[in-house]
Amino acid sequence: MLNCLKANEICTGAACMKAFHLKSKSFSRYAEEDAEVAAFMRCNGCESDPSTDKGMQEKLQRLVQEEIEVVHAGICTKDREGKECPVISRILEMIEESGIEVVRGTH
Repeated sequence: MLNCLKANEICTGAACMKAFHLKSKSFSRYAEEDAEVAAFMRCNGCESDPSTDKGMQEKLQRLVQEEIEVVHAGICTKDREGKECPVISRILEMIEESGIEVVRGTH
């Protein structure tokens, strides 16, 4: 799961984890599968350019090395109007370019 670094100030990840364990909301697609949460990562901040951020590039390499198949973007990656953060959008593009499926949504 990919979440917003700023949201970390108030987010425990509990709702995302609960939705996953209940196989509800965007995780309902795993209802008949033996799926597991393999990573819970954050962006590197609003001022970060994921294309040149060495830390983000390392995170993406790690996802590939660990053979992660799908990354879900948390609801915290959108504003109140439902517009996706441009930094998150770029990270998700990079994830897709790495051959990993992206799902926009958790709970």
